[in-house]
Amino acid sequence: MKKTISCAVLLLLLAVNIFSEVVFSDLDLSSQNILLFQAKTDSPVFGKYKTLFSAGLTGKKKIEQLTFFPERALYLQDKGVLQIQNRFGVFRSDTDLKHITKVNLFPSFAGGSQVANGKINPIESSPDGRYLLYNRQISDAFGDLIIYDLRKAVKTVVSNHVEYSLDGPEVIWSPDSKFIIYYKGEELYYYSIDQLNGKRVMAEKFRRIGKGRISNVKWGRNNSLFYVSGDLVYMIDSRALFTRALYSGFLKIGSIKGKIPFKFDSNFDEFWISPSGDRILFNKWGRNIFLYLLSNKDYLSIGSTQSLPYLYLPRSTYVKRIVWNTDNIITVLTMGREKGKVESAVFRLKIPKSGDISSFRRMDDAGVTDIVLSSDGREIILLKESGIYLKSYSDWKDIVSFTQARPLYALWADTEHLIVSGAYFTRMYNLADKSSSLIALSQPDYSGFNEETGKPMVRLKKILYEYNSSTVQWVKTDKAKFKQPSVSSDHYRAYLEESSQGSYKNMVMIRDTKGFGTKPLFPYEKIQYEKFPKRGEPVNFNDFTHGSRIRRREVSLVFNAIDSIEGLAGILRVLGDYSIRATFFVNGEFIRRYPDAVKEIAESGHEVGSLFYVYFNMTDSRFHLDKEFIKSGLAKNEDDYFNATGKDLSLIWHAPYYFVSSEIIAAAKEMNYTYIGRDIDTLDWVSKNESNIASGIYFPSSVLVERILKEKKPGSIIPVRVGIGQGGRDDYLFQKIDLLIDGLVKRGYSIVPVSQLMEHAR
Repeated sequence: MKKTISCAVLLLLLAVNIFSEVVFSDLDLSSQNILLFQAKTDSPVFGKYKTLFSAGLTGKKKIEQLTFFPERALYLQDKGVLQIQNRFGVFRSDTDLKHITKVNLFPSFAGGSQVANGKINPIESSPDGRYLLYNRQISDAFGDLIIYDLRKAVKTVVSNHVEYSLDGPEVIWSPDSKFIIYYKGEELYYYSIDQLNGKRVMAEKFRRIGKGRISNVKWGRNNSLFYVSGDLVYMIDSRALFTRALYSGFLKIGSIKGKIPFKFDSNFDEFWISPSGDRILFNKWGRNIFLYLLSNKDYLSIGSTQSLPYLYLPRSTYVKRIVWNTDNIITVLTMGREKGKVESAVFRLKIPKSGDISSFRRMDDAGVTDIVLSSDGREIILLKESGIYLKSYSDWKDIVSFTQARPLYALWADTEHLIVSGAYFTRMYNLADKSSSLIALSQPDYSGFNEETGKPMVRLKKILYEYNSSTVQWVKTDKAKFKQPSVSSDHYRAYLEESSQGSYKNMVMIRDTKGFGTKPLFPYEKIQYEKFPKRGEPVNFNDFTHGSRIRRREVSLVFNAIDSIEGLAGILRVLGDYSIRATFFVNGEFIRRYPDAVKEIAESGHEVGSLFYVYFNMTDSRFHLDKEFIKSGLAKNEDDYFNATGKDLSLIWHAPYYFVSSEIIAAAKEMNYTYIGRDIDTLDWVSKNESNIASGIYFPSSVLVERILKEKKPGSIIPVRVGIGQGGRDDYLFQKIDLLIDGLVKRGYSIVPVSQLMEHAR
């Protein structure tokens, strides 16, 4: 009984977690009027973490950030510095990698800006580390692509109104950092750094390469661009990009390097090119990996028939990282979910200089979260929850390991020095003498002041660190005690005041006991949550199309699984990143085709309702719908679901195409089912073929996201189709589900199952 209650509480907590709350705590004011305080946040993917700040209350009341959790970490080779990014700002080390300060180019909490919520806007760097590239968000789904020259401290707009992605700008850099290929509106464009520096950048229309997305292109080691169009693999010399763009409308510039046996689908397919440029590793539909020798001579049979290496991945799995060195050794890191937990696998393939190629081999390494190859391709780092493991890449033998809890990023400074930025520490490791040094603390376990010196102190993983403000560094200390915490000094008193204006759940207030005034330590939020409607709308619990409009700022995401599985793994991954419990409706055909997928949905903790036993248009006059037919269809779906999962369906359902009538509601009600409708038509079901019939309702997925965010209200039910359907689309809403969730989070919405939406409306 206790286990059942605990599970229910856990699911309830997951349902209301909206990743937008900031809670300030642990106030400690010194006699020198220095205030320490913490900010607790919950980040998608990374989970909960704390950040420590100090503030001098006299003079300008400057806030200083003391710990730096790496939601994103880069090593900028050109400057020789480490860059850390999180929701509090962007921060950079000095060249000695000894202290970290905020970068004024970007907004920061310590600089007076609001704490970001949801996922952060990732910043990318060029391979040489001289340039930063990022999307300056202008709306929920679009932004301006910006390049920043670190040497000249100059930023330039590469392109306006490009699709926004929470995974970072949809761009790839050439290995020599002289070209960018970027995606915009189903087209690929190039951008020349030499033209930028020479102030002679061509108009965008003259920089078009061709149709496709970033998945259609890869750079080779010799700065040649490989471009897959249809089943052809083109190789374009970077010097010929201008010619290719100028004549892209009627002339294919570049040589045909080879062919693949499938038509390339930029939504689901991916490829990698060998360092020598003569082989392609092709991932079809995200789960079938083939290795091909690139050749345009495929009409006549030359030599003997060969069996090519092939790796089949479960549908719940995706490729996180591919490493391919100059010795033609391929390493594949895959990630997937099983029973709601993330599982990884490492596969290796060695391509001999002559003779037959063996098959992929799964390695024994378990719990790997990432892999990073050294610049010379001789060694590789494996990241695990417990630490980092260095291996010889050629024979996969262990060299050395370092214990560090939850490492998140491994960055090669050179072949002997490795920076590891994790959930608790950022450290530099010397691989030659196996030593390490502290660069930064990521978060505190406990904070306060040193009883003897009065300096800020932190306890982290049972180790004490003291902060040296002159060197801006944390130094390990053995013999020290925390001063008893205090919230008052001779001049000031600090306290927390509840706030309901936005994501800040409280505010740090400072009272001047001698000057008789009280002010917030930092500005109130400028961006506040959406207001509730002035009046509610009636709720129909027989045909439930929405919840309460005025009680809670919450919505339900509903995923309709009909007969196609594409996109499901990504949906479950994103929901897991945000710890969201959603509602799925499964059709009988989907259960019969994909019983393991249905089981994974159930074991991931999501609510599952019925989409009927068969999927057909119930308005068709050829069919007669009576109560017995509806009851029988619901009962058969219950049995199939139980046989697949060992669990019972929730007593909620909706008919195919959301058809509804009083007869089918009455029939289902006799079986204690509640009909679940919708108040938003997302239009993600409209295919390119259907757009020819019903013009004006086919939109790219980015536009659909903005349309949904504009139309939603408190209590809305937002349906999303799983799979690709018939007729095809250029892209799919489920590919932008993280963008939709992030938009809801930033508006203060929690995402709850439909049953909870109903309960809160009663």
